[in-house]
Amino acid sequence: MEDLTGTLVLVHPELTTDPAKRQGQIGMITSADLNNNVIRVGFGNTPVALYATEALLVLRPHNDLYRDLLTDVKQMEVQDFKTLLRVSMLLENGSPNQLKEALEMVIANKQTLEYGTVSLQDKMALVMEKEIEVQQQVGIGR
Repeated sequence: MEDLTGTLVLVHPELTTDPAKRQGQIGMITSADLNNNVIRVGFGNTPVALYATEALLVLRPHNDLYRDLLTDVKQMEVQDFKTLLRVSMLLENGSPNQLKEALEMVIANKQTLEYGTVSLQDKMALVMEKEIEVQQQVGIGR
């Protein structure tokens, strides 16, 4: 599993219980205890807040977002398509400032948020599936 420290995340804007009151805000993972599903997120000069992986959103991988944009272009509002295409371009380069800008862009409305992000929990599940596939392929090749 990849190290999550330094990953930019968005606290889900519709999170119903958030003692830190950070719904819809962007922060950075400072540490993760995956065994206990506790992610520590920093928001600048304020104390870190604790979240479960399903409460945090991350940007979808560039290739997945771009592929789905081209497939679903006719079902999208023109402005949402343009926003998500710009997000995809920012993801391709991937500097920290560009990733933050991309997260800020997807917050614009519900469709761009749903289309441009995935929960940290879902992303970790996908990463684990890919790692298992690679391990199986390596094992088969022996």
